[in-house]
Amino acid sequence: MTINELRNLYRHSQLVEAIIEPSSTEGQWLVEFRHVHGGFVHLTDNHGEECSYVDLDSASKLAMAVGFQHVRVENE
Repeated sequence: MTINELRNLYRHSQLVEAIIEPSSTEGQWLVEFRHVHGGFVHLTDNHGEECSYVDLDSASKLAMAVGFQHVRVENE
């Protein structure tokens, strides 16, 4: 989902948590959101490709831009 779609879900209380986790690509991070009904929603670009970030700061700023005040970081 795009950031605008995610913001809409957040405004309607459909997202309960923002999570940053390591990508399968070394040194990159993914942002996902836990949906109120279970499962995860991933941030994608306008073409449906999953977005990745080179540092935690960039990924955190994006998650907070959706509306979250706190972001959980998974360090697998």
